[in-house]
Amino acid sequence: MSKDHDDEPIFVRSNWGTSRYVYNPRNPVGAGLIIGSLLFAAGGMYYLHASSSWSEGELRDAVNVAVRNLEATPQTVGSWAGDYESMIRDALEESGEGPSIGGVVSVEEANDPYDEDAATSVDLFEVTATDVDAAFCLSVSPTEPESALTSVEVSLSIAVEEGEC
Repeated sequence: MSKDHDDEPIFVRSNWGTSRYVYNPRNPVGAGLIIGSLLFAAGGMYYLHASSSWSEGELRDAVNVAVRNLEATPQTVGSWAGDYESMIRDALEESGEGPSIGGVVSVEEANDPYDEDAATSVDLFEVTATDVDAAFCLSVSPTEPESALTSVEVSLSIAVEEGEC
């Protein structure tokens, strides 16, 4: 007496010593559920990866929004108010662009401290992200005031260039 595949149940007891029910690969519906579960898991993994890494366009948009926000209002700089580097990093985080989870963005000062002939009218900062090869060079003027006990309000002018400083 031959058994047809349609007579097989969709769920069967596990053969691994537990009393759990598992999908039955001998039933077409069970095989479809196995394949569907794998595709669903792969799609979820792709979504998590895509939502936790920067793209070049997202980094560009975040830099442009941060620059616009920093130039829009006078910024407070001083002993307790922070420096330009942390100000730029905060503006990038508040821009609303980029991945919703993770995705590290880096802001580093790019001025050469050993070059005495360098123009001191601007401070250079390089913005990069861990998942993107693109970099943005921000030229911030006026230069950051020397640290003092009081805070100072400055109106920033920032030029953005694509590429390393």
